[in-house]
Amino acid sequence: MKYNIKYLFCVSLASLALISCNDFLDEKPSSELTDDNLGIDNNNTDSLKYTTATQAEQLVAGAYNDFGSEFWQLDWYIINDAQTDNAYAGEPNDERMQIDEFRITPTNQNVSRDWAYLYKHIAKTNAILTWVPRITDSALSDQRRKEILGEASVMRALCYFNLVRIYDHVPLITEDIPEITTENIDQIYPLLYPAQTSKDSVYTQILKDLDYAIANVPDYSGDNKFKITKAVTNLILAQVYATKDGVANTDWAKVKQYAEAVVNDSRYGLLDNFDDLFTIGETAPDKVLPSVDLKYENSKESLFEVNYTSWSALGNWGAQMFYGVDWKKFNTPSQDLYKAFNNEGDVVRRDASIRFGDVTGLWADKYWPSNAYPFCNKLRSQEKGNIILFRLPEAILLLADAENELGNTSKAKELLNRVRTRAQLPNTTANSKDDIRLAIEKENRLEFAFEGKRFFDLKRRGRFIQVMRACGDHQKEYATRLNDNRLLWPIPQSEMDQNVNLIQNKGY
Repeated sequence: MKYNIKYLFCVSLASLALISCNDFLDEKPSSELTDDNLGIDNNNTDSLKYTTATQAEQLVAGAYNDFGSEFWQLDWYIINDAQTDNAYAGEPNDERMQIDEFRITPTNQNVSRDWAYLYKHIAKTNAILTWVPRITDSALSDQRRKEILGEASVMRALCYFNLVRIYDHVPLITEDIPEITTENIDQIYPLLYPAQTSKDSVYTQILKDLDYAIANVPDYSGDNKFKITKAVTNLILAQVYATKDGVANTDWAKVKQYAEAVVNDSRYGLLDNFDDLFTIGETAPDKVLPSVDLKYENSKESLFEVNYTSWSALGNWGAQMFYGVDWKKFNTPSQDLYKAFNNEGDVVRRDASIRFGDVTGLWADKYWPSNAYPFCNKLRSQEKGNIILFRLPEAILLLADAENELGNTSKAKELLNRVRTRAQLPNTTANSKDDIRLAIEKENRLEFAFEGKRFFDLKRRGRFIQVMRACGDHQKEYATRLNDNRLLWPIPQSEMDQNVNLIQNKGY
């Protein structure tokens, strides 16, 4: 049942004589889009909520901290790996099994919490983009102001890019939402309970944000890869252009433009050894804690990675979810993926991506033997280990896609072979455009297994249903449930109940 919150609010106004005004105004709408629920401070009674350079830096730091949320540490991988032929749900919980088996419902916990996480992050960026331009503190230089606004613009664009790929047409909110009161209800109510915007309009805003950002974010951040720069902005732009218009109408010249800007930047490069991206080594003596770090954190291959520290609130607990011999077994590697590595002779990336453990006596599994049970192996360092969200090979393979589609097959093969060579594989035997297209698709799978890429990659190619139905695993049985409607998640039922302006996606 949907509730007209504005109607209920107005009915409550008629009862003001019976209750204290202060008590009434303490009641907050229960939508995830309220200021309090989204972490926006409305206690400041000044005309400007934020007035200093320090507050500007605190706002942007708070937005970066949202990369430590459950969305990025766990659900990102459930969406993109467990929902594909890369992995099974693992954890025998119906919420995750629904995703694995393509029978997800609007009341699914992941559906509602991922919507909430992404809109919470958007609210933080909206606060930055609304208030930082108004700060007059001379300690905030014009250059730093533009950088902050650029960084926030990329974060907002990335959130909407994920929302539109997961849910399709979603509410487009681009301003800081004030606290709702009896005086401003007519003005604020539409902001708290907005209707959905067309997918094209969302993409227009995404590109507007990214176009602003590319001119204003820092060019390069050296060893600090937990910083939005031109390189990661260019990569996201290439991904957006490769996705937004569908496979038949992709603007491959734009994809090439932005991917090439990353690939041609000599400050980035592939590590010689693939496993070094994820290897744990002893912490250097000059580090604060005598613990373990990833050996090659903030490497030349990384475009953007989240820096986690066990002494802060931004701890990498997500790594604990993917490896363990008790209940922690999210995203169990699939038989199909393991065979794909073996069929390609890809020992290097197979062993970097999958590790085996003995779980005899702990649980039985009908797909893998208990004494050789597979686990994801890329998130290895718990608490302190960084998580790489974007790295150079994404740009290389996107550029290969663009070159191939533009008719430059030899250049596409050269780029593809650059990634294969590092994995100690021979050059591709693909020659035709169609064969090279499939070879790049396969390379993306093997290169980025368990890095949260597979679902979105297959979906943008228009091949998700076909690939899942051809899967050499029991998952092909689940794929019989797939149709175009199931390529989207439903709008969360909790949001539908609160907001009469939302329309449920087809098929739900």
